[in-house]
Amino acid sequence: QFPIMVERGMTPMEAIQSATSVAAKFMGWSDRVGSVVPGRYGDVIAVKGDPLQDIGRLQDVAHVVKGGVVVR
Repeated sequence: QFPIMVERGMTPMEAIQSATSVAAKFMGWSDRVGSVVPGRYGDVIAVKGDPLQDIGRLQDVAHVVKGGVVVR
């Protein structure tokens, strides 16, 4: 989905934010999710390379952290 969003005019940062902080705001959860800060849910992915340079990098997830625990 991210490559399509960028292809249709979003910047890579806007596409990533749409799935994180912007989504949290519209769901009314911005006090719990949407950013990586102490006291929030620790769901994070790691990819090789910079998705801001190549949004397709988000399609090859190397590591997943869910609730502060590495699950992949």
